[in-house]
Amino acid sequence: MERQDERRANLVLVSRVRELEARLAALSPGGSDASRVSTQDGAAPSLGSQSDAASRETSRAAESSADAIATGLFDQPPAVDIGYFGSSSNHAFFWSLSSSIERMSCRTNRRQCEPLTRHGPTAEDQARHPESLPGRTASHLDDGEFPGSDAANGWTRRFFATVGAVFPYVDESLVLHDVECIQAQRKGWLPVKPSTQALLSIIFAYALHTMQDGSPEPYYRQTLRLLDDKAISLPTTETLQALLLLASFQQNTQRSMESWAPHYVAVRVAYQLGVHAPASYDSLGPWETQLRSRLWCAVVNQDRRVYYRSIACLARPCLIPPQHVRMEISDLMRPLQSSAALHTDQKLLFFHHLYSIHEILGEIVDLIYSSNINTSYRPSLTDLVTKTICLSTKLEYVITANADFSTWMPADFDAERYTVLLSIFYCRAMMLLHGSLLMTVLEQVTGSDAFVGVLVDTALSMLRSYLRALSEWLRLIDGLLGHQPSFLKCNAAWWTSNYMMLSTCIHIFAFWLLSKNLDSSPILGMPSNDIEALLKRGLETLKRLGGSSIMSRKAHRCLHRYLQFLNAHHEDGGFETEHSLRRPVGSIAPGGSGVLADIRVGNDAGADSLSSCIDDVFGRLSQDDLMSSGFLGFDQPISDFDAVGFI
Repeated sequence: MERQDERRANLVLVSRVRELEARLAALSPGGSDASRVSTQDGAAPSLGSQSDAASRETSRAAESSADAIATGLFDQPPAVDIGYFGSSSNHAFFWSLSSSIERMSCRTNRRQCEPLTRHGPTAEDQARHPESLPGRTASHLDDGEFPGSDAANGWTRRFFATVGAVFPYVDESLVLHDVECIQAQRKGWLPVKPSTQALLSIIFAYALHTMQDGSPEPYYRQTLRLLDDKAISLPTTETLQALLLLASFQQNTQRSMESWAPHYVAVRVAYQLGVHAPASYDSLGPWETQLRSRLWCAVVNQDRRVYYRSIACLARPCLIPPQHVRMEISDLMRPLQSSAALHTDQKLLFFHHLYSIHEILGEIVDLIYSSNINTSYRPSLTDLVTKTICLSTKLEYVITANADFSTWMPADFDAERYTVLLSIFYCRAMMLLHGSLLMTVLEQVTGSDAFVGVLVDTALSMLRSYLRALSEWLRLIDGLLGHQPSFLKCNAAWWTSNYMMLSTCIHIFAFWLLSKNLDSSPILGMPSNDIEALLKRGLETLKRLGGSSIMSRKAHRCLHRYLQFLNAHHEDGGFETEHSLRRPVGSIAPGGSGVLADIRVGNDAGADSLSSCIDDVFGRLSQDDLMSSGFLGFDQPISDFDAVGFI
């Protein structure tokens, strides 16, 4: 019943958004083409023009969505230029996986197989899809005006009780003071400076997003309008706070591509304010010093989150160089009030650990992925093993405790939110660290040159531990979805977790192929059948977690079809293993304890022989087809604001 209620709420929200889009478009039919946002050029678009674009009719907005364009990964060949994706991106991992599947297909004698055919919606799918969406009457807050006293205080407290708890760079007492001052003057937004208005607007939008009883869109769009060129030219710390929250809001409301623009501006504003330089803190008081140190750590974390994520994003070179990531700045973070509660100390400790993890992520991408300058860069196996061991040791220093989530009750997830969140980010670092090693071993095992010896023993031992870590991560995310489905939304962690699930499925698929090509699958600590079961479980979790995200749905369908294709192709004689890994007699199977037995806190693109398969599924479809929930065959409609990409 809870899932059905959530779906109905989503339908109402989609209907409301579309209604507002149509009304706004009707009010300004003569908008100039110059105000359109170009999502494909290299320059960062202005936030004001983003607001104009957001008010277009949804059908037109969908046609120019950079997020939808990024789904061209599954088109063969891509219909449009989907942009640059570095070697640590999910796109690169998918290309590598496709190449390995192609090599396996080339080794078999049965090349003529039944092609993957495009499947339209079934009768059941069509019956589940509603003919029309319920409408809602417009309220007096549609234009983002200042709410009533009870609503403003309630939304503010809701924000700090949920997502605000993971953003220590915004102080609750100061925000409540601003709200009280506005209420006392009884003039709405009129006397409020733009930076304060932008900060409060995005706080209201985020709160409404977690509550699902009102649309956050008016306040979100108002934030975009307020953060214009004039506001950016004379920024304040409130401007930077609003920009950081805006980028996070876009990422967690399925607008990840749009979050580039506020992030670009946030980095510029941070340097302009001097929050990156500890020497500039000397003339400041304790409160301002701590606030600025938190803001800089937040900018760095977001920079690594947007640019370094092998599990999520484009994997492009970052904006902030490693030498500007200074741990002494994070050491300055202290509670803003002398009487701060233990909760505040836990929040700052979490933020400090998160900063350390993101620093290690930067090292991983620099050392293993060549700073994402090359789309297919991968060092030799010797270098990979050495660097992976070294970076694994660094990552373990961040870990402070063990956590067994299997024994937790639903309320425990909220009480231990920082433990859960650090576990998620730690798993993310594990995926980034081991992804290249996994794909390198798979490519060599499925290729023509087999390799043996101590080096491969060491690599397989690390991969064995990593497979165990993936199983633990999947258990954690399944527990969250089953016992506390609102946790990810209320802690601004949906975007990260959704993209992690994409990586999880790609990596487990690679493990399954690896086990099929090894003489003895227990080398990985898990038989092939169990890995296949883990993969199917991961694909179902991807579908549940992704919700209305187009890319999550397309990835689920494509990987599921790959699995069916390979099982059908080899069901008679199994996988051909003439070039599989051959272990020398007397060699010792790799073992050892896993680096994540308990979750602890503290190339070329796709293969030619599979081209027709991918093309059959996606190649003949226009973007309008892809935006149709009937084609995708799931029971939720696709929002026009979907992030739709593991970008």
